[in-house]
Amino acid sequence: MSDAKRVLEEAIELWNTGDREAWAALYHEDVEWEAPGGSRISGLEDLKVKYFDALLEAAPDRLSTVDNLLAEGDLVAEEGRYTGTHTGTWRSPEGVVIPATGKSLDFPFSAIFRVENGKIASIRLYYDQIDVLTQLGLMPAPASA
Repeated sequence: MSDAKRVLEEAIELWNTGDREAWAALYHEDVEWEAPGGSRISGLEDLKVKYFDALLEAAPDRLSTVDNLLAEGDLVAEEGRYTGTHTGTWRSPEGVVIPATGKSLDFPFSAIFRVENGKIASIRLYYDQIDVLTQLGLMPAPASA
């Protein structure tokens, strides 16, 4: 198994158990995070607050399940599912606040991670924002054909 893949497996396990400091120890101080809608986070301190803490507050029961984890050199691709219940305030990296809806979330995502010297240096996360907003009841469901 590649070192990069091993780092990701550990990060996912720590994410799911909510161990913030052990999870953060696997990331570079200058980590870069990108997600749909132009969301960006630069630096480990912001990643801890604007990503880890924000999603744990929004859905304390959140869980990422890995469907596939593929590694090549310093890159790791993850396909998975994110589940949780939106029982807390969700704060986006840009400062948008979504009050708790009490709705369940269950959606697929993909991410590309770059690992340098045993630490995660960048994350590019991909998911369907419309699907998430619809599940939260913030957008109407698409009309069926």
